[in-house]
Amino acid sequence: MSTETEHTDHQEQRTRLGLIAGAVLCLVASGGLLWWRYGGAVFNDLVTSTLAWCF
Repeated sequence: MSTETEHTDHQEQRTRLGLIAGAVLCLVASGGLLWWRYGGAVFNDLVTSTLAWCF
């Protein structure tokens, strides 16, 4: 393998990991904002409605 190909693969992997980390951070931040604004009721209702929908 040439050095240019290895560098490109490493750069793509770094970009992929950065995008995944950004997506996870957005999910955690939105959950934190919901918790801060509405408290635990949102998550209790969400879990209950999700379980009811599944069954």
